[in-house]
Amino acid sequence: MYSKYEMAFRFLGMLGAGILAFQAGFGAEIQKSPPNQDVLSPADKTELAELFRLKKEIGDRVWPGFGQADIPVLLYNDDFEFLIGMPDPPVPWEAVRGDDVEGRIYYRRQRAGAQAFAVRISDRWAGSISTLERMNAGLPFKLPPDFHIALLAHEMFHAFQAALAPERFARAVKVYAVESRYPFKDREFAAAWTAEGAALSKGLQATEAVTAAEAAGEFLKIRDERRAKAGLDADLLAFERELEWLEGLAKYVEVGFYEAAAALPLDASPFRFQPKLPFIQSDYLRLRNGLGAQAGDLRFYLSGLAQARILSRILPDWKDEALTDEAFLEDMIRRSR
Repeated sequence: MYSKYEMAFRFLGMLGAGILAFQAGFGAEIQKSPPNQDVLSPADKTELAELFRLKKEIGDRVWPGFGQADIPVLLYNDDFEFLIGMPDPPVPWEAVRGDDVEGRIYYRRQRAGAQAFAVRISDRWAGSISTLERMNAGLPFKLPPDFHIALLAHEMFHAFQAALAPERFARAVKVYAVESRYPFKDREFAAAWTAEGAALSKGLQATEAVTAAEAAGEFLKIRDERRAKAGLDADLLAFERELEWLEGLAKYVEVGFYEAAAALPLDASPFRFQPKLPFIQSDYLRLRNGLGAQAGDLRFYLSGLAQARILSRILPDWKDEALTDEAFLEDMIRRSR
């Protein structure tokens, strides 16, 4: 779905967080393996075991039903894709003989354009991402496995969205068709986006729900004025709103998953999930100081994340309708005030 350029942008948007985590020395040391081997490495299996354990234990706290949902995982390197959690997938998938993940058979095929998102396999949706080793190949720093697990939760939530709201999911994906018309580089437009981000950041930092609601109101005012001045048509309005639903909610789950894992006892995991969320701090800085400078879809990850976290403060039951066909984050904020 995404071009190489778009995927590079998404990845670069996450690298600042990885640098923070690496510089702080976070993440467990795990065994290294060749990046293009035809079986999952011991490190991959350790990560997957922890992902599945955490999803079962904390997933429903992050999003109702997510913890118990049966969502396959697809990991890939440059040459192969590996499918875990889906029995008897169609050809050309083949069982990896003599190997398993916690006693479960897993499957392999030659890489067929896999990317970080939700991937449909027959009648199922899987959360897909590259192996940590492939992601780290050639970098001057190493992203830690705790961060990679949170990214896996992000992509698995996309599969959750696709399974529970298939028409809505398909509609959201289609809005990328108008991305080339979106006025990312218009200075006045970008400055207004930066002001929206500052208002959302104020809402996130508020200690009282009423203050968070006031900041959300400021955000909506700036947003409405920006849109009116720019004269955005219906397709470009949908581009903003659908991507905040698609990527903002997945980012919300990513952050919430990491947060919930970090709140568990220190000896509960082989990896060090940090209570201060080091991997998200650079994203919060971009939200507060430069949302309008974010090109591609990254700004919608951040604006959607912020709206979702504010909604958790001011409208506790917002998730009950969030995956319905006509639910938009900004509309729920408007109704809550």
